[in-house]
Amino acid sequence: MTVTIALALSTSLLFGIGDFLGGVATRRDSAFAVTGTSHLISIVLMVIVVSLLPAASPTAADLWFGALSGLLGVLGVLSLYAALAVGRMSIVAPVSAALSAALPAIFDFATGTSLSPITVVGIALALVAIVIVSIAPDDQLHEPVHQYRPRLALGLAILSGIGFSGAFISLSFTAVESGLTPILAARVVSIAVAVVLALRFGSGFPVDRSALKPTIGAGLADVLANVTMLTAIRIGPLAVASVLGSLFPVVVVALARVFLKERLHAWQKFGVALAVAAVLFSAMP
Repeated sequence: MTVTIALALSTSLLFGIGDFLGGVATRRDSAFAVTGTSHLISIVLMVIVVSLLPAASPTAADLWFGALSGLLGVLGVLSLYAALAVGRMSIVAPVSAALSAALPAIFDFATGTSLSPITVVGIALALVAIVIVSIAPDDQLHEPVHQYRPRLALGLAILSGIGFSGAFISLSFTAVESGLTPILAARVVSIAVAVVLALRFGSGFPVDRSALKPTIGAGLADVLANVTMLTAIRIGPLAVASVLGSLFPVVVVALARVFLKERLHAWQKFGVALAVAAVLFSAMP
């Protein structure tokens, strides 16, 4: 359990960094171009990593579940980046995270996973923490010139959470013997979808030079987060991996506070404290 917790928390840190950088990039170019470019960077890194590891033995089912994860994941990423472009990071990211944490946990419990009462308390605290951190007042600003569309941002955040949760559940069906190949399959699908959408509806592909640096950073963080998340899911249980792996709003809020001058209010600080308590409870036997 300790290894699962450590990997899941690493996932939250990496997803938080990646989502913050992705949100910054989508204010300079379309979500399609940012997603396609960042995933192209990540698949190059994945190929290098896979080539250095012992040979994997994926089945057709592993690759299909990986591809399904990629399709649902790109839906989540595109929706999240689009939401971050028109909404407040400290609201959008936690709404997405709450769903991406809760739905896999519900699936895990429904399929018979048994956890100790103290671990269940930790999971519950983490979900509450995600929601509390999401609370932000209407007068909170990212940038003076940024235009907000709160209803659209909320809808996209919900769609993002559904996409991410489906991607996590899909990866849980892949075998350990398949190694990281399901993530490669996922990236092939996500790149194809994002590039087609970028060429059709966006400003083109790859991303504009003004958004290149944060996009590269998002791609690097994303590939590392996927590796840690896949490993955490396989070690299990899925409920713990998905919930603790979805605490990335704490990272997003912290980065938004430092770099975008968003204010961290008292209840958000309380949410961060709850997140820490959730980790401690989840780590108990």
